[in-house]
Amino acid sequence: MAKRTKAILACLLLVIASGCGDRVNVEDTTMPLVYAFDMTEDHQLMMYQASPNFSKESEKMFQVYGSKVHTNRQGREVFNSTSPGIISPGKLQVLMFSERMLKKQGLMPYLDVIYRDPKNTGTMRIVAVKDSISSVMNSEFTDKPILPLYLTEVIDVGKKYNNTVFTTAQDAHILLFDKGITPAISEIKKEEKGLVVTGSALLNKQGEYVMSLSRRESALLLMLQKKAKMPVVFTVRMPRLSFKKPNVLQDTKGTDYITVNVSDIGHKISVEHKDDRFFFDMKMKCTVVLSERTFDMDMKKEQERLAAVITDQLEKELNGLIKKVQARKLDPFGFGWKARAQQYQYWKKVENNWPKAFSKATVTVTPTVEILTYGVVE
Repeated sequence: MAKRTKAILACLLLVIASGCGDRVNVEDTTMPLVYAFDMTEDHQLMMYQASPNFSKESEKMFQVYGSKVHTNRQGREVFNSTSPGIISPGKLQVLMFSERMLKKQGLMPYLDVIYRDPKNTGTMRIVAVKDSISSVMNSEFTDKPILPLYLTEVIDVGKKYNNTVFTTAQDAHILLFDKGITPAISEIKKEEKGLVVTGSALLNKQGEYVMSLSRRESALLLMLQKKAKMPVVFTVRMPRLSFKKPNVLQDTKGTDYITVNVSDIGHKISVEHKDDRFFFDMKMKCTVVLSERTFDMDMKKEQERLAAVITDQLEKELNGLIKKVQARKLDPFGFGWKARAQQYQYWKKVENNWPKAFSKATVTVTPTVEILTYGVVE
């Protein structure tokens, strides 16, 4: 009898503690998946919210709300007043900012509430938009998923193919406050048939927009950061070379190209300091697989010469990108981390103004390309 009484009591406790008392049906909730921010002509903050529509009676699959507000948190209260359900912000996937706004305001004032509320996730994507936010938020592409889902898919595919950096809210916190690196976030724009990843937006330490990188430059940035997803596709325009063979089936007036898949990258970097300047020497070993060739050549005999051509082009682009970014006093590569690790005593003198110190640094990247295989066709 005692055992039976204990079993009944345990069952009652499980029923009471099951949590069903505060259950909320999904159709009675509003689940914002996207928050977006823009600046009006009179410098007023314009905030948008996009969330899926769970109502069976509604024909539209998602809802978009927009309002002029002063802060991120105030915007949520405004949306609460018009929302058909209880707002549950814990599933937020994307935070979008127009470039116009990022040029006038830093990121941090609008991320502060994200970090303070424990219900928010740190994995939401941070994205810059080249157009006005309203043009994206009010888009209705008939052949695409609903906007909140479509946005995440576009950014995630861009990440997979190294077309853009991938920065979450947690990443942004590190990039804004760590003195050895400057932030970079995904960048998109709206075109007639859909949303397009254009590359990456580079920000200063205040989170303000400074410049953009193309998709190709974003891939090079990821290679330097050691964050590239393998393989990295790299197409090289070929110069006039003696080892090319004539081909009657080829348009001889056209330009020749070769495409390789970079399957592995090894880095070795050394840092020196002299004459009040940092010197970075990075050796980069790249293993590649030939995936396309628009001209004829004897691969067995000329493989090393072809690798030298690819090496030369890669070296020019990597060093050119670094100089281009240095000119804007930015360091999205994280060279400041290397300076801090290897030349700490000199780093301490410039840590509070590292982007300026990096702009005066000498950086030399020397890649070496090894062709692992050139396919089954000779």
